[in-house]
Amino acid sequence: MGTAFLAAAELDDTLDNHFRMAGILGLDMICLPVTDRLGATLSGLGYRYFEISHLKTAQAKKSLFVAAVVDGPFQSLVNGMGLMEMIKGWVKNKNDLVRVYDREKQRVLKLISQCLEEGIPAVVIADDLAVDQGPLISPADIDGLCSSFYKDAADRIHKANASVLLHSCGNITRLMPLIISWRMDGLAAVQHGVNDLFKLKKHMGPGSVILGGIDAELLEPNPSDEVLSGFKRVLTRLVPGGGIILGSSSGLYDGRFLSRIKEIHAMAQALSEGIPF
Repeated sequence: MGTAFLAAAELDDTLDNHFRMAGILGLDMICLPVTDRLGATLSGLGYRYFEISHLKTAQAKKSLFVAAVVDGPFQSLVNGMGLMEMIKGWVKNKNDLVRVYDREKQRVLKLISQCLEEGIPAVVIADDLAVDQGPLISPADIDGLCSSFYKDAADRIHKANASVLLHSCGNITRLMPLIISWRMDGLAAVQHGVNDLFKLKKHMGPGSVILGGIDAELLEPNPSDEVLSGFKRVLTRLVPGGGIILGSSSGLYDGRFLSRIKEIHAMAQALSEGIPF
């Protein structure tokens, strides 16, 4: 939830108000972006980072399932360098970029361990590895660059009896064999329109979790019939089998989304009671 989204309800962007908004919306879980870099901001969409110590405070509330969201090494480099510089660096100075990535990998693994020490039950690793057309670099290159990090991260998280989910924007279909090899427990905030959640869930297999179903187009005023029909298919096909957490694939960053998310939740509730929309 972003600052502008909370402001639409006349709430400041504090930890307590994230929980207050979750109560207003009837949410069952809350995801908190955390960092070890003091003063860091997610200025692009108006999100904030929380400190690691906030996780203990959040856990003590015991009213919601709390997950920590941690930027993966790839995402951290993109945040610092910019996407185009990251891609150019991969093409022109691959060895230098790999060394920088490896340093970032160790920092992120330490951050994950610190989150786990706070007793957090789930970690979402945010790494935007794809765009709508597919992966930013080839799956083979992503394998060579990222796989050792993800396998190490999954090992640490599972040893702490916690779950690990991957968030990536874009079409990750071609990355599914890799993601499965990384032993992810699920996918978080994944787009349906460019991926097809039904196929992703089948790839992930029994016991996996997908957090999604509410794409950005659905949050806009007056979504098309096609968008509404896609949302209905997600609810009718995935919810009965379990393993889906209904949530936004883009986050809730815009104040306009407050009224829309309430309407979307009402539609989902109505459908669960056999009332068509």
